[in-house]
Amino acid sequence: MPRARGVAQAAELQKKLNGITPQPSPGVVKWRHTFGNDWTGDPAIFFWVTLADEASKKENLSKATEAFRKVVCERIDFQNDWDLIPYFSFRSESEQAILNGEVYA
Repeated sequence: MPRARGVAQAAELQKKLNGITPQPSPGVVKWRHTFGNDWTGDPAIFFWVTLADEASKKENLSKATEAFRKVVCERIDFQNDWDLIPYFSFRSESEQAILNGEVYA
């Protein structure tokens, strides 16, 4: 099975991702990504995003997460250009502090 372009040409994709930094949308404190396969075995890119506590509040969460997804996916067409399915996980700063030992964003 051929490797996804995003994995085979990870350095090129990384340059595009670096163009989005430091923080692509309001409320994002930190973010990172990893490559892997999703539960069906398809190549994927997983985003691990830490949000400010204010952005993580119930009334702000949808807006903050959608803004991040929109910025990233408008700038990079993962499925068509890189053969990767994007997945996003969000956590608040408070949650990250409690789970300090766990690597996240």
